Amino acid sequence: MRGNVINPFRNPGNAGIFFQRGHKVQDILKPMNAISQTNVKHRQIILIEADTPFPNMAVPVLTLTADKVNQYRQYLGTEHSCVFFDASMQFHADALLAVSGTIAGGGCLVLKLPNQLTPSLQRLVQSLQSAGINTEFTKAAALNNYLAIYAREADNLAEYATSSQSFTATAEQANALKKLEHFDAGAVVLNAPRGRGKSSLLGMWIHAAYSKYKFTLCAPSKRQAKQIFATTGAEHFAFIAPDQLSSYQQGEHEWLLIDEAASIPSHLLTDLAIRCQRLAIATTTEGYESAGRGFALRFQQQLPQYFANILTLELYHPVRWGLGDPLETALNQCFCVYAAESNVALSGQPTYQHVHASELVPEALEQAFTLLTSAHYQTSPNDLRLLLDDPKQHLFLQWHENTLTGVCWVASEGPITETLIAPIYQGKRRPPGQLLPQSMCFHLRSKDAARLSMQRIVRIAIVPAVQKHGAGTALLQHVLSTLNANADLIGTSFGVSEHLHHFWVSNGFVPLRIGQHIDAASGMYSALYAHVYANEHSPAASADSDNSRKLVSDLFNRFCTYFPYQYLKLSHAQQLQWLNAWVTKQQREEPQKSQILHTYLADFAAGHIPFELLQPILAEAAFNTELEYGLLTHCAVNASSLADNAIEAGFHGKADLLTHLRALAMEALNSNTQT
Repeated sequence: MRGNVINPFRNPGNAGIFFQRGHKVQDILKPMNAISQTNVKHRQIILIEADTPFPNMAVPVLTLTADKVNQYRQYLGTEHSCVFFDASMQFHADALLAVSGTIAGGGCLVLKLPNQLTPSLQRLVQSLQSAGINTEFTKAAALNNYLAIYAREADNLAEYATSSQSFTATAEQANALKKLEHFDAGAVVLNAPRGRGKSSLLGMWIHAAYSKYKFTLCAPSKRQAKQIFATTGAEHFAFIAPDQLSSYQQGEHEWLLIDEAASIPSHLLTDLAIRCQRLAIATTTEGYESAGRGFALRFQQQLPQYFANILTLELYHPVRWGLGDPLETALNQCFCVYAAESNVALSGQPTYQHVHASELVPEALEQAFTLLTSAHYQTSPNDLRLLLDDPKQHLFLQWHENTLTGVCWVASEGPITETLIAPIYQGKRRPPGQLLPQSMCFHLRSKDAARLSMQRIVRIAIVPAVQKHGAGTALLQHVLSTLNANADLIGTSFGVSEHLHHFWVSNGFVPLRIGQHIDAASGMYSALYAHVYANEHSPAASADSDNSRKLVSDLFNRFCTYFPYQYLKLSHAQQLQWLNAWVTKQQREEPQKSQILHTYLADFAAGHIPFELLQPILAEAAFNTELEYGLLTHCAVNASSLADNAIEAGFHGKADLLTHLRALAMEALNSNTQT
């Protein structure tokens, strides 16, 4: 790699439609304004060691260090010629794929690696080698010399870009524009990998048709819509931010265009599909844009319910870098992006494999992760990193005659260190990697749960061709029987639906909690379900198993008692009417209501829990007893939000009301003590 000079000049492609500044557009294939050309150059990658500092550059550089890596989404839709990425302290795979997609052809990625490579970074380096990229570390002096040459070339690039006032639209973009010219109303879906010119195409469309239609553009930020602004004048469309979509009202002859649509919650997109006659959505589905897979797997499948006319456009050839770019090839291979899915059928008896991801041969790992990605909207490149690097993550694979038909991802959690239990119970700590014990300790007010050894089913996926033939149940039952000797409790958390509820209940699980808020990715309420199992062969484990069985039974009784009184947003409450009906049919023991009420009142008064956790407990008591705590009770039984209750009661906002409610809870406790 050393000695290769990066040439950042961006050359035009050989085919396409030529556009220039100044022309209007009845014919959308006539010239119009834009500033970039199809880039046929490849990107470079330089690997440096953890103790090699990033040099100071005279040209703009995007630098992502460990403290800034979580901000990577703000750079989607932007373009850079050089990126410094620090993976020496924390490897954020989603961020690496995202920002690498912003590097233009001829540019470079400087990647800092730790001295000891984790399994996921080992896989990354192997993928780079397979793509023909030199993976030797570059020393500081050589790096400085290399980037000094690059900086001089970048100055030439800046002058070239400034003087350029035209560009060449690709043949794919031109073909898409022809189709858009004759599409008057309905849904437009624009899918493509990153770097294919989606945003530019939206700008071309606006510029071509603004005299015929009104356009409203939504993007994560104006910065991320820079390419659209560069392709057409800002006067040709209105811009709104994502948080304005819920109140958006479409006018006559108006198109709503959403760029980076995978970052928008799918339930909000569904609401827009119901309300809009003209909706265009553009996105990538690489899996690092928040709810990216939710967009691909759910929303697009639902569009025929709302639109009679749907135009789907695909862009395959890159315009930001050259075809066959080694960096893109390596990253796609490493993180199983766009891996092929196999068509299978059940044949013979299944066999099972319980293994850590790092122990799988590459082909099996890629099959397993591809199946997880295709089945679940939240699977992302970071999940592959977690599966490879974290010893607490493990996989169960289901095979039929050497063909993978199912995957179950399980995480070992708990017991939590004793010193952390009190801070978790008080809402002061949320240790990573402990979803089940942490949630049961805090949300369900059970310190005993935090002391249990648990296994959490993170995801379970079955090949579509063999679904509804018992393969999922068979895999889950194998998982339960295998883990019987390894934990006190097994549970799962997911976006609840009636179908999923019946699947888990039929396999011995029961609901313990429904969250208060809609999950941004799934558009559904998050749920926690648990299944208890006893290890009959180990006397030492039997006591804990009995305790966990009783704990889950008690928590399930409590759930059935209080869920009918839980406040849910009226616009989404109908989602769970089926669950309310199911709960009322369950035979259960009566929990110790007075003790539970006292505990929740005390914890709320002390500031340890939010009002949302106290609300169903208090509402049940108000409906079934003569309990009356004034405004405290009113807020518990009122279908309004705390913010609305604050306005109604004359408080200076929600925080002011909460302070008053905590004081009322303390008065109620003191009153009960005195009586």
